[in-house]
Amino acid sequence: MASDDSSPPDAKRLRRSPPTSTSPDHLLVDEILTRLPIAAAVRLRAVSRDWNAALTTDHFILAHRARAAAARHPELLFFAPPDHRNTTTFYACSLRGGEPPAAARELLTIDYFSSKHAVMSPTPCRGLTLVSDGRAPRYYLLNLSTGDHVALPPCQPAAKAHPDPLAWLPRGTTSYLPSMTPWRPFELSTTGLGFDTATGEHKVVRLFKRRNGEHACEVYTLGKPGGWRPCAGRVPASAASILPAMPPVFVNGYLYWLLQPAAPGDEQIRRILSFSIGAEQFGSVYVPPRLSSRMCHLANLDGSLCAVFDYRGAGGVYGLFTCSEPSASPSPSWSVRCSIYLNRLPREVSDELMEERVIVPLCTAGGRILLATGRHEVFAYDAGRNAVERVFRMQEFVDVPNDCREARLLLSVGLHDECIADLHPGAGGERMLFVNTGRRGNTVVKREVPVEYHDDSDRRFNVFFKDLATMAAQI
Repeated sequence: MASDDSSPPDAKRLRRSPPTSTSPDHLLVDEILTRLPIAAAVRLRAVSRDWNAALTTDHFILAHRARAAAARHPELLFFAPPDHRNTTTFYACSLRGGEPPAAARELLTIDYFSSKHAVMSPTPCRGLTLVSDGRAPRYYLLNLSTGDHVALPPCQPAAKAHPDPLAWLPRGTTSYLPSMTPWRPFELSTTGLGFDTATGEHKVVRLFKRRNGEHACEVYTLGKPGGWRPCAGRVPASAASILPAMPPVFVNGYLYWLLQPAAPGDEQIRRILSFSIGAEQFGSVYVPPRLSSRMCHLANLDGSLCAVFDYRGAGGVYGLFTCSEPSASPSPSWSVRCSIYLNRLPREVSDELMEERVIVPLCTAGGRILLATGRHEVFAYDAGRNAVERVFRMQEFVDVPNDCREARLLLSVGLHDECIADLHPGAGGERMLFVNTGRRGNTVVKREVPVEYHDDSDRRFNVFFKDLATMAAQI
């Protein structure tokens, strides 16, 4: 994962107050305490008021984050599928050199919050993760490393999805969303988390459809009183084409939404809506027509805006395009990051990737691109060797019921950024989570599990369609 905190910041510039005679000295803070695990550093705040002051300075938090990022291997984040308990448990596992993990450690468990309807931001933002209930406007910010969390104030209710199948939702094997609502009621809203580097503030941005049919945008600034407020800019008409419940992608001060086709006859045009976290103004990102026609979703790939080109159904190609400075130029430059030709892979791997409804790039690890799938798996793609290897299956660490073998709405797999990030509740409302942090050393060891469930009818259809496309190309 790319980070802009590559080296510890200047202590003189960021320290809020000079150390006292009883506070830890500079050498202890900068050379020893910044090397501690997060849980240990947080516990040391209880030593005294001076230690608490020293270990909550901007200097210490940023220096600890920079040192940890320099030595950290990418970590996968996943939450267990629902069971008979009304809880959600988050786990993390390290991919050293992109190799399959042998164990996963428990981060925390949220009681009275079912993972059946849980929606989380695709990547952490400065150590914080946005978690929500997809059925209702309830949002929470969490530091999954420390268990620190805050409930956001109540916000306006959004319109609900029609009880009939949503004909305007994208369909097919390359879509995040199924042809019908994954649960009811289903909120017509999408919410993302961003960070304003100029003010040092986290902002939660919610784009939604009101019950009267209008589209609106409201913003919550973490730690500031007043709750939700309208964004500074005007909401464009194109916002009516948002994909509900799909969190936007945050990259370099901007949130990005992939919009659905504006009309039934406009199927070949996909647009990208942008939102500046600092200025709170909407904009758009130019996408070449050929890419737009096959673009199925967006991602943050190593700090760059990435568009996924999915042509698996007909051409057997899965491609990643990255955009340079998408919001700084009227005609940004798109370049090919990689192209995966499924017909050049071993048949077993190729057929398995054909089955997936959605494949999302996570990051680069050990020179390979990690690709997460809707069946709670992660594959590593080596462009040099044109090889794909499975490196993670959630079923090998936690039980996955048969009716949860495929994510109902979003991926249950993302990235974990372990760092100290304090939360200031402010006017946080009364709905607080019941969070139990994982005990030190509480790990789940990888196990052998039976072959995962596959829908044989879909498999045969997809393989037949792929073979048909291959034969057509050879004619």
